[in-house]
Amino acid sequence: MKVSVIATFTVFTLFLLTFAGCKTTVSYTGLRPADVNLPSNVKSVLLLNRYKPTKQNKWLNIVEGIFTGEILFADRRGVEQTLAGLQSRLQSGPKFTVSIANEIFEGTGTGMFPPPLQMADIDRLCKTYNVDAVIALEAFDSDINITTEPRQRKRTVDGKEVIENFFLASENVRINVGWRIYNGVGGTVIDQHQMFSREVFTQEGITAEIARRGLLFPADAIMRTGYSAGDGYGIRIAPSWVRYTREIYGRAAPIKNMKIAKRMAIRGDWQQAAEIWQKFANHPRQKVAKRALYNRAVAAEMLGKYDEALEWARKAADTYGLRNANRYIFVLNARLSELQRLDQQMESTPK
Repeated sequence: MKVSVIATFTVFTLFLLTFAGCKTTVSYTGLRPADVNLPSNVKSVLLLNRYKPTKQNKWLNIVEGIFTGEILFADRRGVEQTLAGLQSRLQSGPKFTVSIANEIFEGTGTGMFPPPLQMADIDRLCKTYNVDAVIALEAFDSDINITTEPRQRKRTVDGKEVIENFFLASENVRINVGWRIYNGVGGTVIDQHQMFSREVFTQEGITAEIARRGLLFPADAIMRTGYSAGDGYGIRIAPSWVRYTREIYGRAAPIKNMKIAKRMAIRGDWQQAAEIWQKFANHPRQKVAKRALYNRAVAAEMLGKYDEALEWARKAADTYGLRNANRYIFVLNARLSELQRLDQQMESTPK
């Protein structure tokens, strides 16, 4: 460290933000498929810390830290938090059961991958912990760059506009993490992935020194960045609960019931809102009809009825040329593709 379900989903309306006068953003939590498909035999995993450097590398790291300004052992704590982030992500999903290895294996202690673990080691670990695969964190390195710059902003004090001078300190953290997943069957590497994660922490102050002092201690900044990296790798390899956002039209003058339906949607009463929107789907005023059709499509998705959602969206797009409906059709098709992949990935889920 250098200093310089499954195919159906549960719907929740998590937050709402009204903008542009007539649209409201709604969101729900749904299962997102993993970016990579692991073998179907992998149902339980062991998380392994392989960051420990050899004796030779350990002294090289210490010497490097003295000359480059590294904070000794900060990366070790970052590794621990990176594994914690991965553990949390995997345990929050429905796909894998997770175990934590008590032992730490030797690696390089740097951002460089060591040679893969031996088949005998993987076989022993899988038998000891009764798991199907081993996920090893095998490389880790971090860099921190702190900058401070003067800034200005306008404020109103006693009815008068004044210029306020201050300093903004930025702590830019970048970590390099290397992962390998070993299949318990044969000990083969089924995923090798090197990732870079970055976080920026900022603090203001009336002087540059005060601003810098308000920043996170570098080791804490590394740990927080590492946790995010572990969470990100979990999303890569396992189906995860994530937030999806959609838009609905909140009004269509002079139809007051459109606002009523929006309020129903806000509190999660999608079936009741859908019934109102459906009544206006053939309204003589095009503005009312196309918005009602579009909203009816969103309601269908929220209720888990994707074919129906596509049907309503196509009516809004084909009958009235609603551009938002055309875009929404692409979104729906992408979500349907996700659900198909999710079905495949969840087939081997432990009951």
